[in-house]
Amino acid sequence: METLEGNQIHVIKPVLPKLNSLYEHAISGKKEEFACVTGCWLFHPSWHMCIYKRMFESENKTLTKEGILHFLELYETKHLPNSLEFLEFVIGPLMDALSESFLYSRTPGQLMGACPPLGLRLQKFLATYLMLLPDEEKGSFLLKFIQKMASRHWCAVPILFLSMALAYIPACKILGTDGLHALRDVLQCTMITHQILLRGAAQCYLLQTAMHLTDVEKVSLPDVASFLMSLRPEESLRRDTMLWMELCSWLQVNDRFFRKSVKCDFECKEMSSLCLYVRSLVGEYLKTPVSERENCFMPDWFEAKLVATMILLAADVEEMRNKYSGKSNIEWIELKAFLNPLLDVLMKLGSNAYIPTLKTDKSLQLLLKLLQTRSLKCSNPQDDGVLIFIWKSLMTPVESILEFVLRRLTTNELSTVGDLDRCDLYLALIPEVVNLCLQVSWKKVPSIKNFIFSLTNASIRNLQKTNCEEEPKLKEQIKKVASMASLTVVCEVMNQKPEVHLESLPSVDALKKFISFSQYNQVLKKPSYVEEKSSLCEEPTSQGWGKIVARYVHDQWICLRFILTKFHTAEPVLEDKLLELSSSTVERLTKILQAALEALTILPSDHVLPVFDSMKVLVPKLLDSAESLCIEAFDLAWKIISSLSNTQLIFWSNLKAFVQFIFATEVLAVAASAKGQAYAKIKEIIFKLIDMSTTRTGVFNIVISHCCRSWIFSTFDDRSAFKNTFLNAGNYCELITEACVFGTVFRRDQRLIQDVHAFIENLGEKCAANVVTESTNRDDHYVRVCAIKFLCLLDGSNILHKMFMEDIVIKLLDKDELVSRSRTRYYANSLQHRIKNRIWQTLLVLLPKLDQNFLCETLNKVFQAGFVNNQASVKYFIEWIIILSLHKYPYFLNKFWDCFCYDEEKLKTSICTFLSVLSHFDIIIQNTSEKKPALKKALIVVLQWCFNHNFSVRLYALIALKKIWGMCKMLHVEEFEALTPVIESSLQQVENMHGAGMNNDQLLFI
Repeated sequence: METLEGNQIHVIKPVLPKLNSLYEHAISGKKEEFACVTGCWLFHPSWHMCIYKRMFESENKTLTKEGILHFLELYETKHLPNSLEFLEFVIGPLMDALSESFLYSRTPGQLMGACPPLGLRLQKFLATYLMLLPDEEKGSFLLKFIQKMASRHWCAVPILFLSMALAYIPACKILGTDGLHALRDVLQCTMITHQILLRGAAQCYLLQTAMHLTDVEKVSLPDVASFLMSLRPEESLRRDTMLWMELCSWLQVNDRFFRKSVKCDFECKEMSSLCLYVRSLVGEYLKTPVSERENCFMPDWFEAKLVATMILLAADVEEMRNKYSGKSNIEWIELKAFLNPLLDVLMKLGSNAYIPTLKTDKSLQLLLKLLQTRSLKCSNPQDDGVLIFIWKSLMTPVESILEFVLRRLTTNELSTVGDLDRCDLYLALIPEVVNLCLQVSWKKVPSIKNFIFSLTNASIRNLQKTNCEEEPKLKEQIKKVASMASLTVVCEVMNQKPEVHLESLPSVDALKKFISFSQYNQVLKKPSYVEEKSSLCEEPTSQGWGKIVARYVHDQWICLRFILTKFHTAEPVLEDKLLELSSSTVERLTKILQAALEALTILPSDHVLPVFDSMKVLVPKLLDSAESLCIEAFDLAWKIISSLSNTQLIFWSNLKAFVQFIFATEVLAVAASAKGQAYAKIKEIIFKLIDMSTTRTGVFNIVISHCCRSWIFSTFDDRSAFKNTFLNAGNYCELITEACVFGTVFRRDQRLIQDVHAFIENLGEKCAANVVTESTNRDDHYVRVCAIKFLCLLDGSNILHKMFMEDIVIKLLDKDELVSRSRTRYYANSLQHRIKNRIWQTLLVLLPKLDQNFLCETLNKVFQAGFVNNQASVKYFIEWIIILSLHKYPYFLNKFWDCFCYDEEKLKTSICTFLSVLSHFDIIIQNTSEKKPALKKALIVVLQWCFNHNFSVRLYALIALKKIWGMCKMLHVEEFEALTPVIESSLQQVENMHGAGMNNDQLLFI
């Protein structure tokens, strides 16, 4: 205990083995297989707990980690008697200590992506400890353990590895309903702010925990379904993953054992519990109270998600059961029974106007959830039997659904603020129904075209109606919002599904004309009163009207973006410039760009994407005639990006749109051709983005990925930037140059998150999160990878590529010189050291692609860099560049010999770089026909440095001498026979160098 008061780990570590002997003397009983049962404590275990608690609470974090690892290892090596104190200690101080993220870091010898030692120890400890507990205590302990995970805010890394440890406990029936509730609390409370991939992986492990440890006889299917709803399908539980199939198998195996929650009649006794439950669930879901008010808010999506998930699970379990029984023709009896109540409602939507609103809402919510089901594994959806049967079943009521949606969107049925949620539901259904028709049967496409035609015309009529009243009515304003939103969906469907050929519809011309000549940024005046106050559910219009107006303006820009991109694409190109636009066109486009700037000032940051996309089309056309306005657009767009909050979804989507706007091929090309203020502004934004990327991981990744993709794929070998996008790379080569040397020094917590991400990704399909989670990897390491790959793809025979590479080389050498001047001495692994390393790594990549003339001009700069006081790793890169250059072009040797002609005091130890090059002289003159003259010169040069007063210089010279002298003897150079005794004795000194203060290993390293 006294030793543990210190903080020096080398003092404390020798004490840890003595803890083992303390345990051995503290336990009496047989040291056999069942020692855990027969043994007992000779003195109270709280003494041991005090020791560990002191280590856990130490200021020295290394001691904390050592103490935890030692405690966990006990249960792998020793059989300890059961103790209430131990149980309380595990739930208390141990779990408190395990909440520290730093404990889960890799050890120095581990590869990236490996499981940290503590993660592995936790798995073994928890499984062993639980098995040693008496059966009556296992459930209580595990429940407390899980409740502790939900009782505080845990970081993402500890909760992941604790969840993984729980999932690796051998299967046993110890958790009941309380256990499922506790696991649900962990999912809903603890992990809500965690990183997506880590959160998804933890969800997978907690679901596996529930399947392995739940006593199914104590829980009902509604309990299981409620727990499953805590898992996010976009992060973990999704069809066709291994986790989904594991869940289906678990439900099938335990079907008869779940606690009954549904009363069965004699007709249902042969039906599985899961099917019976899902039938009951669908029936209850579609029931609505008779007195339900028509204008109530739309129901929560939770129920629709629950019913859709359980339908799919039951269908997949049925398919699995039929496959196991050997049935080849599946009749889908149960799935048909699940869908029939929904289909009955959907078939009546178009003809029965008196169906309760709540019932239509629920049926359409469930329909949307089913339509949004996607198959992951099957590249061809036709191979997914469940999905195909659902799609074919839902094809029947398509006309009825479209009639209902058309009536609701175009008449006066949407009249309250609450109805806007219904409007969103109807609009979300439209692209899904179109996709359904294209997947299953094109016979319904005429119905789709008629629907789009009627919806477009009716929406335009509603928007063209002028209101003469001073006080607008709420109903009329909501109708306009719904109509504008409808037009956005029409535009998006035409854009995403060109195979339907909706552009041929007469209504599309009307849409184009309406959008082109509408007032930009038109807002809706707020109604001053609520027209109908009969509904208890009605929301006051004074709340959130600003959001409604922002949505209305946002929808206008979605339509305008569609018109601009579809009908105002880039004009023909002539002599590297866009053909001159007519004055009327310029004037109209200028007004649109001015409106875009106005929109950026009034729209919230999560509504600006269509404005950015519109400016991407407008700016290239106006850079010549309205450069100041375009620069204002750059500035305003950058202001929005730079001032965004930390909300991940808003920031990254906006940044991507901003990058696509600023670095669009046409924008870059027009700005570079004029070399005016816009060109300078883009260069300024480039360096602002690079500066931002030093504090926000992933920014430069987005920029360089977009630029490299758009620049490398050039279709014409033409000097026009419009035809050859690679010209933009040359005009904005600063991006590639900075990307080659980019890389911030990551904090420890950032490195830990990267390591854990790599660990999860290494699990592959075993972890469903890797399959279903959309990749958001914006690792800053990828910036250099992307830039180097871009350079590797260049062709030295292409004149544009050749000029670009030469420009990059010059800029990198200038950057190296700048870093050298900024700091004469720099430490190993410092930022300066890393930048220099990256510079010379990149130069090594480019070296084989450089031609002789350019290399002749730049080799002097390489030699000058060799004289700088560099770290060893940088010296090695410089040496290899010199060696490879001389190997390819031996006639550069005269330039190389000049490096040995400087004053000895000026050179100091930097001459070692060039002497080290001579150690590879056999490689340098490998392709030279006349080797003897070169060897003579090398021998003369190296001999004079063998007598230098500096030990390191003499050593490098002697090693070079050994190589050159060996080559001389091999080629029988007779001129130096007189020097043989002197040289041989000098070389003998090298062999005996360990006697002068240097061992053989150091000598071998040099």
